[in-house]
Parts: sequence; structure tokens; C-alpha cells
Amino acid sequence: MMRLKRFFIIFFLLSLILSCNESKRGLYEIPQYKKWRKPVSYVLDRPVPGHGSTYRIIYANSITFSAKSDKKTGNVTMPNGSVVIKEVYKKKEYIDKVEPELTIMVKNTGDPESLNGWNYYVKHPGKGIQSVKSRMCVGCHVSANEEHPYFDGNKDEKFRDYLFVPIKQQ
Repeated sequence: MMRLKRFFIIFFLLSLILSCNESKRGLYEIPQYKKWRKPVSYVLDRPVPGHGSTYRIIYANSITFSAKSDKKTGNVTMPNGSVVIKEVYKKKEYIDKVEPELTIMVKNTGDPESLNGWNYYVKHPGKGIQSVKSRMCVGCHVSANEEHPYFDGNKDEKFRDYLFVPIKQQ
């Protein structure tokens, strides 16, 4: 069992490394996100696929929070320009003391290279922004549109535009 777990961790890390390219278009610098609203008021510390046993803080811009639910279906589609930034720390005591890894989602349905309308980026500490072009990110985030074990669980299986956290106009 341990070998299988190691295999998947190594496979995930290699996939992430091989799927990242320096950003040539789209996101060139990190926006000043620290003053944005947090869709989750606490530090996420539950191990999750793609982020492992890390500590995460999520921020979203005001465009993201302007999303509305469809009155008939309850589905939520994020408007273009929505940006979600997740700070990822290896240890809890590093929060706000060391530069975090950033994982970033930018809604851009006009980009033919977007994955289901989203562009994914990662910024490792001390390095530039990298565009993630593999289906690894969206392959996991597609689960947000069905019942899942995170946050409220999306028990009604509403379309949430690939976001696990239920974000909508409040």
C-alpha cells in the first residue's frame, strides 16, 4: 500500500513539473490579492489531492464574488475576470512568515488554451509564474461540480464552475 501511495505522489509531482511552462501570455504578475475577500475564513489543513498535507488560504477577487446562481438550476458560473488565489504553505508556522507557493485560477473563456474556461497557474517561491497546461488541475477540479467531501460537499451536485468552495454573490 505504501509503495502505491509513493508511486502516486511521485507521479503527481512529475506531472506538475512537466506540465508547467513559464507564462508567455495571460498572467504576468501576481495581483495585490491580500486585501481580497476570503471565501473560507479559516486555514485549510485537511490533506487534499493535488495539494497534499499543506496549509492553504484562499482569496478571491470581487468579480468572483459577483457570480450569481441560476434561479432555475442553482448552478453557478463564474464571470470572466474571476481570479482565485490559493496560498500553499508546507508548515502552519510558515503562514505569513515565508513566501508561499501560489496556485491561481483565472476565468477566461475567450482564451482558446483555457481548460473549461479557466487558466491555471502556479508560482513557486522565488520563481516566476508558470502556466499549467496539463489537465491535471481541471481533472481534479471537475469533481467540484458533483458531490464531494469538502466544505459543504455539494450534496445537490450543482455546477460550481470547478470551484470546491461555494462562491456566489452574498
